[in-house]
Amino acid sequence: MNSKILSYKQLELANALERAREQRVYSVVDARVKNMLPQWLQFSPDVFWLQRPEDQKNLEVFSEAIDFFLKQGIQRGHRILGIGGGATTDFAGFMAATIHRGISWTAIPTTLMGMVDAAIGGKTALNSKHAKNLIGAFHAPDEIWICSDFLKTLTSQDLASGKGEIVKYGLLDQGIHDAVMEMKVLTEDLILQCARYKLDLVSRDFKDQGERAYLNLGHTLGHAFEHNLKIPHGLAVTMGLKYILKAFDQKEIYEVFSKLVRKLDIDEDKIDLTHYKARFDKDAFWQALGHDKKRSTAGINIILVDKIGSPRIESVSLPQLRSRLEALSDFKG
Repeated sequence: MNSKILSYKQLELANALERAREQRVYSVVDARVKNMLPQWLQFSPDVFWLQRPEDQKNLEVFSEAIDFFLKQGIQRGHRILGIGGGATTDFAGFMAATIHRGISWTAIPTTLMGMVDAAIGGKTALNSKHAKNLIGAFHAPDEIWICSDFLKTLTSQDLASGKGEIVKYGLLDQGIHDAVMEMKVLTEDLILQCARYKLDLVSRDFKDQGERAYLNLGHTLGHAFEHNLKIPHGLAVTMGLKYILKAFDQKEIYEVFSKLVRKLDIDEDKIDLTHYKARFDKDAFWQALGHDKKRSTAGINIILVDKIGSPRIESVSLPQLRSRLEALSDFKG
């Protein structure tokens, strides 16, 4: 995998987009960032706009987009730009992976979640009715353009979601942990540090056969929480981290986790299951776990962390995982 991360300010990004325009690009764009883009792109006939990217990241809308781009004359030598959050870049990347058996693409994440995680690594996907990201392909972008000016467009909920992934990185890497604990405000340097950590790990294990699995820390339960409670991905991952650490009695790393959550100013109520009791459907939660992509014939592969920077994979059966979770007070009743 040879993706490159490039950092731009807003004017520099506009210039880069202008250069891309000369090569005839097609774009998948989150409509919410339209006003931050150059006018030529805002009115381009070669843009497929997503109004609700997470809801539209499915086969039905994907079919509409394929038809749209083919009618516009997209060819194998052309390129797709994915401009938006993680759902948008997932959608654009899967489009690039499949149309004409694969064309090049550039990821331009506009959310904190996208910048530190979702747009990096070449895992492109659509959701199914059963669970998130079950339909996908490995197809790395040639480049990831990071422009932190887009963060000005985000809600506090969007920022909290991205911070959830930064918590994960703070447990996986000592340098990122220290940068978080020393920061006064969220900086572009920290964002790039997270992005480069993931890109470096992915470059060693692109097809997810080994250490790339460490990036799933918190995601096994997180995806089930997200599907069940309809909460932002990063908050769901933070919840997943919280309860996997509690279920496996990892007290020391749980203290580190809690400090990272507080330092990043994540609302602790929003990552507590009791906050969602009225709408938590246990049966649907267990069903979503059963459809998890990390499940194998031997069980579910979960990621545990014994100390900062020392993750490991442990395979447990679904009944074993369920038993550990149901022993926690938040899962009772």
